[in-house]
Amino acid sequence: MTSRRRVLQLAGAAGLGFILSPRTAHADTKSRIVSEIDRDRVEVGEAFEFTVQVDSEGERGAEVPEPVLPDLAAMGLQIVGMPASYRSTSSSFSFGTGRGSSMTTRTTQTTVYTLVASKPGRFELPVHVMEGKTKVSPPRVPAIEVTGQAAPTEPVPAAADGPTEPQGDIFLWTRLDKPTLFVGEQLTYTLEIYERLPFLQIQLRQLPGFQDFWSEELPQGQMRQAVVGNTAYRVHPGLRRALFPQRAGTLTLSPAEVGIGMRRRITGRPVSVEVKPLPAGAPPGFSPNNVGVYTIRAEADRTNLKAGEPFTLTIAIQGTGNIRVIDPGPWPEMPGLRRYEPKVETEVTTGAQLGGERRYAFLVIPEHGGKLTVPPHTFHYFDPATASYQTATSAPIELTVAGDPAAAPTVAADAPPPPSAAEEEGILAPIVEPAALPRATPTQSWLTPSRWTWGMAAAPVLLAFGTAANALWRRFGPDDVSRAAAARLTRQRELLAQAEHGLASGDGFYPALAQLLQTAAVERAGSEGEGLPRHALLGLLARKGVPPGNCDRLRDLLDRCDAARFGARGESASERETALRSARELLHGPLKPSATARPG
Repeated sequence: MTSRRRVLQLAGAAGLGFILSPRTAHADTKSRIVSEIDRDRVEVGEAFEFTVQVDSEGERGAEVPEPVLPDLAAMGLQIVGMPASYRSTSSSFSFGTGRGSSMTTRTTQTTVYTLVASKPGRFELPVHVMEGKTKVSPPRVPAIEVTGQAAPTEPVPAAADGPTEPQGDIFLWTRLDKPTLFVGEQLTYTLEIYERLPFLQIQLRQLPGFQDFWSEELPQGQMRQAVVGNTAYRVHPGLRRALFPQRAGTLTLSPAEVGIGMRRRITGRPVSVEVKPLPAGAPPGFSPNNVGVYTIRAEADRTNLKAGEPFTLTIAIQGTGNIRVIDPGPWPEMPGLRRYEPKVETEVTTGAQLGGERRYAFLVIPEHGGKLTVPPHTFHYFDPATASYQTATSAPIELTVAGDPAAAPTVAADAPPPPSAAEEEGILAPIVEPAALPRATPTQSWLTPSRWTWGMAAAPVLLAFGTAANALWRRFGPDDVSRAAAARLTRQRELLAQAEHGLASGDGFYPALAQLLQTAAVERAGSEGEGLPRHALLGLLARKGVPPGNCDRLRDLLDRCDAARFGARGESASERETALRSARELLHGPLKPSATARPG
């Protein structure tokens, strides 16, 4: 029997009873409610339909009260999908002796709920509506019998092997490649669907929960055949993830749920894994994001150049691990070289292990001539295979810079290099013989005597008008400093708005806050602060008069931004709100650009 046919039959039965019922017996009741279920017995995970019909009658139209459902969660019942609702209205006239006639309107609303049972038992489904203070209940309360076994809720330890016993015609299985690991080490998660019969329309309806893990997608495998006990199954790949735990302890991965057609749900089992903290003995400044195996190299696009001539220095860190969040640490000082903030690019490779390469491209300018050296950069990481801290170091780069070793740069950092002697030879045009000059017939001149007269008469007027407009613009128009300050405030408002937008969810909050604070710190330091690493920039701010306590607050905020946006630290909305409040105090106080700072 289809759902629509049942709804029509239910509506007809309720309507007939409503019409034939004595009016005096229900003088105070204008609503009726009837409920039923489409079957009396289901299996755990199987869906059934619960239909509720409410009739209301009144002389001026009927408002249908909403049905009040029982506590479905306590019975292990879940509403899946949106309830289907149908409404119909009919009118009738009644005549009375000496009272004239009146029109009565009856409205019927039928709602069909699709429910899925998650535990066995017998459950009654009482439902009612409220008409004022009166509770109206149906004449019969339907009950459902749920058989089978409830989905397990206690987590099982991680396992890399498959099941050893059959678990019905279809079930979910979770594989983890290791039962214990370190914070930041990769854990490979694989979800598989075992089916014995050829089911159609198997859909992943609920993803597993990866709280406390950084998650990266991995390629899925292929469907295969497997024998569990003496039962043959087809094994479908569900999903694969590279998970990186962000804290130590016993962490639990909540189960996934799949749907079979529209009437059945299958839930997996939660899985637990033991995460160990990183051992003691970490190098100074070590970041917990650097877990894996890495190498480092440094390259310069040229090593022979002139003073003031820029070149590109690229430092690349390559290996296996969570390459997106590695922390290169503080960059070394470069005597005689001015370095600007790097452009960062990341290439991620997926396979058995996540990895790739992260490149930092710096613009570097020699400040004087002579033999200069790009010092090596040291990168510390933790190797989980050996449970030890390791160090990778790049090779130094020797530069040969033409120019006076004792002279300061004579050109601006963004100015083009002066022309060479060979280029200067081409500045003057070659001499051309008179006989080689082209000959052309002169045309009539556009400037006639009358046009000359009118132009000379209008010139003083135009000159006076231009002089007055220029004076007004100088007097009331913005100057370069005002325009730069306006642009700076506009960009600051945009970043603040972006940070405020991400307060609740955290999306985009820390990148916006870090950019806001870094830009404000450079503007407060002036032109000397451009391209400086963080510790050098903070030292310059201290020399510029920023109190030491505020320098510490700025450093702590920037470190928090790095840790949070790279996944090493998760913060709540209240902690983000506190960080934004502290940043506002710095922006309106110590980091407000001074009058001598170069406008940026």
